[in-house]
Amino acid sequence: MNKQENSGISVLVCCYNSAGRLPETLRHLALQAVPHDLNWEIIVINNASTDDTLKVANTEWQQYNISNTGFKVLNEEKPGKNFAFKTGMANAEYNYILTCDDDNWLSSDYIATAYSIMQADNKIGALGGYAIFEPEQPFNTELNNLTGYFVHGPQTWVESQHWVYGAGSIYKKAVIVNLFDNGWQQITSGRTGTSLICGEDVEICLAIYLSGYKVIANDDLKFKHFAPLKRQTISYITNLSYWLGYSEFLLNSYFTILSNDQRNLQIVFTKWMLRLGLSLSKQRIRLFYQKLSGKPVDLNQQLALQSRLGIFNSLRQNMFKVLAHHKKLKAMLVQTAASNSNKTYQPVS
Repeated sequence: MNKQENSGISVLVCCYNSAGRLPETLRHLALQAVPHDLNWEIIVINNASTDDTLKVANTEWQQYNISNTGFKVLNEEKPGKNFAFKTGMANAEYNYILTCDDDNWLSSDYIATAYSIMQADNKIGALGGYAIFEPEQPFNTELNNLTGYFVHGPQTWVESQHWVYGAGSIYKKAVIVNLFDNGWQQITSGRTGTSLICGEDVEICLAIYLSGYKVIANDDLKFKHFAPLKRQTISYITNLSYWLGYSEFLLNSYFTILSNDQRNLQIVFTKWMLRLGLSLSKQRIRLFYQKLSGKPVDLNQQLALQSRLGIFNSLRQNMFKVLAHHKKLKAMLVQTAASNSNKTYQPVS
């Protein structure tokens, strides 16, 4: 991944069956007010799509006739957003990587503002923005209290949790390249087709932070996050709750390092799995008798159950995978620190 870097921004648009969403996303990119001395490009990565994503990407961009912006479409046949991201990274010309999902509509000053913020502080490794929830109409009002399951609002957790959501995020390319060059392998795969496994954006940020760089958010970076009708369903949110829980356990490779947990992790995870399994059994029994008594199981109860079930199944299926990844991660962070200006992998205070 040692590609010559130039100063500017490479916008990566990772796509799976995005033909219906791409036109508006590309239109907002075409409307960017970028200074003439700021280099930038757009790279659309077609990730094993089965629709007309490839054709739409090319035909839509051609209509804008923008000559001073690089544009290319790449194919990545291996399913998974991580693979699409790596393909985009390997072909990116510039030193900052902006991840624009196929449902992100960037404000016209997004690229210029992001570049200015990153240039102002060389220790920023990851930068996030402020998403504005943009549901396709008619909005499903059943989700009025569930918009937290969508990317939106200020990222107030960043200072304490050290991650920003992938949508609209900007990364210092050299930091990620250094991670990969030192053998970093992500344990999260990103969404693959219809699977909602996630956490790859959190994982990237945690790796950047543990490498000694800042992870911040800036509310001046505004973009709309479009939510199509097919994602405005209770079944989608319930399924997402499960996969959020499932993915959360995978990230314990990082959480244990961040918290300086020195315990025997195999024992910790085993006890956690046993306690959670017993708790789930009791929870299911309570809900069964609740329904028998004529009181329906409400949505919050369903979501809580699915989240805990996701964690339990991930514990059961991935415990040894996480233990092995944790060991490799610690060794990799030491190697990464030795190969750059940081002396240890202690995070920036």
